[in-house]
Amino acid sequence: MNEPLPALTTPPYLEQYKAYLADLGNIGTRYATSNGFYLSVVTALLGILALTKVGEAFVGSQAYLAVVVPIFAIMVCWIWLKTIAYYDNLFAAKFTVLRAMETDGQLFKIYELEKKTLDERAPPRSMLKNDRRVPLLLMGLFVIVLVYMLSYTLLNLVCKVQP
Repeated sequence: MNEPLPALTTPPYLEQYKAYLADLGNIGTRYATSNGFYLSVVTALLGILALTKVGEAFVGSQAYLAVVVPIFAIMVCWIWLKTIAYYDNLFAAKFTVLRAMETDGQLFKIYELEKKTLDERAPPRSMLKNDRRVPLLLMGLFVIVLVYMLSYTLLNLVCKVQP
């Protein structure tokens, strides 16, 4: 009379979808950590530059540090910029796969709806594109510091050489 109900099973694509979402969260954490790392390095380099002024710890190394530190900082900012671009591509790929999984697995198309909603709104649509501006601005700052310090150092050398 009473037939047993079939056992409820989770479709395999749903478990894969959940695992992919967890992986996306882990990547987001790594992205935030890498941004914090680069910002800390650049902040430390700015601190070293501040200690090269007269009366500070590195005043005797001012000429060298005033050139080396901005060059190193520019390189760090360039790597930071490339890291953000990598994560931008990775996130885009992950969301493309998630949208395909929603379609193929007949799930609610939450990420497709989210993308459509964001696309209809005024820019900026991507936080990562905004994040790219931070290392670019810092690179610009360090280029200005480098040019200034090179000019200042060369001017001091020229003035010392002339009798």
